[in-house]
Amino acid sequence: RENNPAEKLFLLLFGLFVILSFVFSQTGNIGFSEVLAFLTMIILYLIYAGQKLDWTSKFLKVVKVGAGLAVILAFVLYFWKEEPRMVGPFFNILYHANVWPNAFALFLVMAWPLFMIYKREKSIAVYVCKFLALAFVLSALFMTFSRGALIVFIGQLVLFGIYFIRRINHATKSHSEPKGEQNERSENLIKTVALVVLAGLLVVGIFVGTEKLRSLNHKVIDVENRLTFSGDESLTSKQERKDFWKGALELIKEKPIFGWGPFSFRYAYNPIQKTLLGNSDHPHNIFLKIGAENGLIALGAFLAFLFAIFIIAAKRFSKLEQSKKDLTWILGVSVAGAFAHNLIDYNFNFYANFLLLFIFLIFIRSLVVQKIQKKKNYLALILGISIAVLSLYEGGLMILDKTQDVSALDYSLYPRGNYLAKADKALQSDDFDSALKNLEKQISLNPLDSQAWHLKGVIVCNYDYVTCNDLIAQAIQLNPMNDFSYYVDYLRPLADRDLVNTFEVLPGRYSVYYMIDKAITLLEIYFEYVENNVHFTAYTPNVESAAELVDMIVKSYPLDESQKQNLLNKKEKMLETAKKLRAEKIF
Repeated sequence: RENNPAEKLFLLLFGLFVILSFVFSQTGNIGFSEVLAFLTMIILYLIYAGQKLDWTSKFLKVVKVGAGLAVILAFVLYFWKEEPRMVGPFFNILYHANVWPNAFALFLVMAWPLFMIYKREKSIAVYVCKFLALAFVLSALFMTFSRGALIVFIGQLVLFGIYFIRRINHATKSHSEPKGEQNERSENLIKTVALVVLAGLLVVGIFVGTEKLRSLNHKVIDVENRLTFSGDESLTSKQERKDFWKGALELIKEKPIFGWGPFSFRYAYNPIQKTLLGNSDHPHNIFLKIGAENGLIALGAFLAFLFAIFIIAAKRFSKLEQSKKDLTWILGVSVAGAFAHNLIDYNFNFYANFLLLFIFLIFIRSLVVQKIQKKKNYLALILGISIAVLSLYEGGLMILDKTQDVSALDYSLYPRGNYLAKADKALQSDDFDSALKNLEKQISLNPLDSQAWHLKGVIVCNYDYVTCNDLIAQAIQLNPMNDFSYYVDYLRPLADRDLVNTFEVLPGRYSVYYMIDKAITLLEIYFEYVENNVHFTAYTPNVESAAELVDMIVKSYPLDESQKQNLLNKKEKMLETAKKLRAEKIF
């Protein structure tokens, strides 16, 4: 292999601070799987990068076949199901709301440039097949209706345009090869570019025809509304990403060294969330995610690692033979597109996408290898064995938890909702002591978990409504804009004791005045959200909690009759809309 100390140092430093961010995580019950994913990519890079790999072309064929199969599935689902955006294999068949068109768009952004791999073909039929495959892959990319992917695709076209124009000029002016071969190379290049242009025209035809056929049975997206953020989009996407980015910067300032912990963004961001239901598992930007969750040292090391690869590839590019130049550029376009897309979204939490990114980086690094040395990579071997052992350990605990021992996950580094689930089960059998013990364990691991504080408050409400008020107020402080059941359970003990009518200010964080006014403000926004099914909220229990909250406010809060009737009418409409949408489940 070719040794590059700086490259290895930056990558290992990044891995070290990913581990440290988990050790010092504010949300210790989650994130371990993400640590394993990051470390796996580091190990793959350490093992394979810097070698001359003889399986690169075979693997890229596998990716192209996989992309083709994914696109076929995407078209089948697009005509069959209600989801108005192509999702390919990026969906969860067990939960109808779990579809990820943007993740599919990222996969296609990385995969479609591979169809540009140049190879001399004698048969025109082979060119036609390539032409059709490229057209259908690009059609699927457009029908994910990802604005970010569309912008990235245009940028990728520019990169290809720059390169192929130079290639054609070089081929026509080259004097280093026989005239016949020179002419043949020039003709093949021009033929390839011409087929790409024709593929673009076919894409338009496929897109228009597919949308027309789908409109006969299902709803289709208004392209103009989508591109201009009109309609439903004005409620969410237009502002939320800006809020996520600003929120991530605030979180970085607060914990710059180790961050808040892997996969912690949702919990850390909720208290400073700006819009109703406007939360997310990530800040929609890969670099802000790493900075907020793993710290600035991890972010700096990751950027330095990428920069090191770029510098090495750029310096050696001109010395490569032509076929390696072509492949290096094509893979570079894929990687550049992937990172560009993840500046406004984050879909590397899907393992297939993350794996492709690092394998493409490995291929680029291996294509530009110069000095090969005989060297054993014991560090990568040790890390690989460690990750394998940890994965088998955690996987074994998960299997035991599902099949035999219900307490197996107590020994896990990745207990997730284990203690919450045990507390809920204890509550069902009225074992309040056991429930409280499990909730304390959950809170000790993740003090930002509003659900644990809420559930603890509900239990305490049975005998101490003042402490109950404090606990549920803490839940609302941690997560004020996503769950109406918190407001219901905050107000219920006050209503039961006729305290709402006297507007008594309790020792908790919020007064009754503030809480009810805030709830009414959120409800007015929420009614519109359900009408448009923003963030698939019509499928969630939030609808029923909002309805109960309306009944409680109308009964206990001194509104005039018109205000009461307005809330009740909107509540009924909300319930009807949710019922209708739930009957039209996607999967």
